Amino acid sequence: MLKQITWFQRRTDLSRKAFAEHWRTRHAAIVSTLPGIRRYVQNHVTGESEAVDGVAEVWFDDINAMRANVGRPELDRIRADEPNFLDTDSMGTLVVEPTVVIDGADEGAKLLVLVRRQASVAPDEFHRAWLEDVGGALASLAGNAGAPVRYEQDHARASAYRDGRQPRFDGTASLWFTDPAAAGSFFGSEAFAKVASIEQELMDGDAIRALWVSPVSII
Repeated sequence: MLKQITWFQRRTDLSRKAFAEHWRTRHAAIVSTLPGIRRYVQNHVTGESEAVDGVAEVWFDDINAMRANVGRPELDRIRADEPNFLDTDSMGTLVVEPTVVIDGADEGAKLLVLVRRQASVAPDEFHRAWLEDVGGALASLAGNAGAPVRYEQDHARASAYRDGRQPRFDGTASLWFTDPAAAGSFFGSEAFAKVASIEQELMDGDAIRALWVSPVSII
């Protein structure tokens, strides 16, 4: 299973409410007609963010199912509707391979993180260390007070780096907590300090975007 992640800002002349309403209703109805789509989740940013108002997650069986939509009228209708509610210049997209690290319920407060590696860290090493070192360390804390009840990592495919290309983000992390206050206490705990130290060696803290979101499952 592959996932396409797309992030964007709303059109500057639209209120957050109008943006969310259009995305959740009219645009969702169009995206839902896309052949081969297996799952579709909209993540509406709930906190203040200058960079992102929404992140869409769309699942397909494989890359062939995803590519089969190129040139199809359903995809054309999606593209035609985007300027009606979002700033198309702000859009970015990434095809990722999802991995479940902590297999709990996707309930409660969701924190979605757009992850960028340190420029000095090679992509292969970053993805290995992110999964094994960061993922392993965080998984070992499952069950601790305030720890995430579910944790997923979405890793950019190797093709994102082909011919020296550097994607804006190297993947996303999704973490579910009982509530944001519990998450804040957990991130400030001594137990999390080891995870944080590993992340600091791997990730570009200035480029990362951590977003509290309200997920809407369309499909």
